[in-house]
Amino acid sequence: MNLASQPPSASSARTAFVVGAGIVGICCAIELRRRGLAVTLLDRLAPAEACSAGNAGILAAHGVVPIGLPGLHAHGAAMLLSRDSPLVLRLGSLHHAVPWVMRMLRSANEPQVHRTATAMKALYGSTVARHQALAAEAGVPELIRAQPGLYVHPEANGIDLAGGLAWQLRREHGAQIEVLEGAALREAEPALSPAYTRGVRMGPMAHTVHPQRLARAYAALAQRLGVAVVRDELRALQPPAGGSGPVQLLAAHQHHTADVVVLATGAWTAPLVRPLGLKLPLLAERGYHVTYADPGLELNHVVSDIAAHVAVTSMEPGLRIAGTEEIGLADAPPDWRRAEVLHRLAQRMFPGARLTQGSRWMGPRPGLPDSLPAIGPVPGVAAVWVAGGHGHLGLTGAPHTGELVARGVCGEPLGLAPGAYSPSRFMGSARSR
Repeated sequence: MNLASQPPSASSARTAFVVGAGIVGICCAIELRRRGLAVTLLDRLAPAEACSAGNAGILAAHGVVPIGLPGLHAHGAAMLLSRDSPLVLRLGSLHHAVPWVMRMLRSANEPQVHRTATAMKALYGSTVARHQALAAEAGVPELIRAQPGLYVHPEANGIDLAGGLAWQLRREHGAQIEVLEGAALREAEPALSPAYTRGVRMGPMAHTVHPQRLARAYAALAQRLGVAVVRDELRALQPPAGGSGPVQLLAAHQHHTADVVVLATGAWTAPLVRPLGLKLPLLAERGYHVTYADPGLELNHVVSDIAAHVAVTSMEPGLRIAGTEEIGLADAPPDWRRAEVLHRLAQRMFPGARLTQGSRWMGPRPGLPDSLPAIGPVPGVAAVWVAGGHGHLGLTGAPHTGELVARGVCGEPLGLAPGAYSPSRFMGSARSR
């Protein structure tokens, strides 16, 4: 389904509600407002209070590697059930998580992985330039730092540049890769443990030194452009009878109407679209971080341990180690043992750092099993759009997603092939369930 095939025309879509005031929703609101719509940003929380507050800050221009890769079948069960694994199932959510994992494993074949990588590159490849422009417009250009990332592995032969599919995908999609060994690695990142003897510097990429402050600056920009911000919790949607007319938004404190509704509601999206006939297989890829306020060091790169699937970033709030994928439900309580794993990893990676003043956090990143977001109208309900499911790449993909949504709503050319992101790929009636 083409993203622009069904929505109201620019002349008929006069009002838009964007539900969800995270980084994706904020960018959708900005782009819709640029096109002249009266836009309201609706959320039960203030802008940038959920996943946008605690991510690793990476703008992954070469985020082209899906979670599910060939070979995951062989060791997936042991990994998913291990407490210290970078990818783990939340045991209390098995009923919901197992079907998600099975769909992920079905997508973990090489032809599909290459198609997914191409779609990821099309969506994420321009992230650095887009964020630089948006941050400058928002008055906070200093929050974006363009520099390559450094990828390390605790085993010298753990980075397989020649035969590894992940590195092959990155090279095929334009990544600049430089191998660093011995003294060159020490010079590049002096604070890194000498136990790491080989690394890869990869670019171009960038990061933000304060994800929450960046998202709040974007929200302030949206308000200067004329976007209204309303604190309320959406409970349900009532689409127009017969397919034409305004959408009713039934919220906790007030009911609203809009010509177009964009659901940028992250890991809470699936229950909202299920009554509309779309059974979206979206779960929370729950990520954790620990941030150390006074680490006594400043990194030259975002340093990623690719075995542990964690990234360490020097930020304004301190040294942040973030990562892991805990597949489960968004509202389940945090398992702080995951934060303890991160703390031990930080000690291993940077033994000279002061890692005592640490604060911990968990965010339920919204993930779909094929590692691509859902961007487009709900099938059969042209006035309701979905913009979510980016997993750990929500910050990376937010500006482009916002533009795609606004272009689609207003009937403009999209500039890419949209089918890979369409919610229609998950078609199935939920009304009968």
